[in-house]
Amino acid sequence: MAMKPQTLNDILTVTQGLHRQLADNLAESASEAPEASKQLLADMAEHEDDLARTVKIFQDEADLAPVATWFYLYTDRHSIVERDLSKIPFANMTPDEIARELAELHNQFIDLFTHLHERAEADSPRQLLSQLLELETTTGQTVIFESGRMAGH
Repeated sequence: MAMKPQTLNDILTVTQGLHRQLADNLAESASEAPEASKQLLADMAEHEDDLARTVKIFQDEADLAPVATWFYLYTDRHSIVERDLSKIPFANMTPDEIARELAELHNQFIDLFTHLHERAEADSPRQLLSQLLELETTTGQTVIFESGRMAGH
């Protein structure tokens, strides 16, 4: 994504877009993948789609003060996600590789919200980030567990 997020609202927009991009890639990959990976990819696409919608709801319903909080010092030095999620070749991956890739991606989101939560100076952005961190952690753990289970772990 070309946007350089500077406020919490920007970060939510980028996060929602990245989860949407990941959901779309997983769904498209499911249609092209071998049988062993089809269901895993379809299920993970649904989880990512739910997460993208939930982040959007958080953004739409959040109090305006916390989402306007500036975090550009973090985002100037760290990419939210290091690569284009639409280019990950999930259809060519084994179920184990898919599980590892998804775990790595969710850990990046968890690290982002943990870092921002630790640096939030006011209570309202800290509370919003706490909710987002809990959402990302819970959903990330679900995706990791489900993908690992479906991969045979």
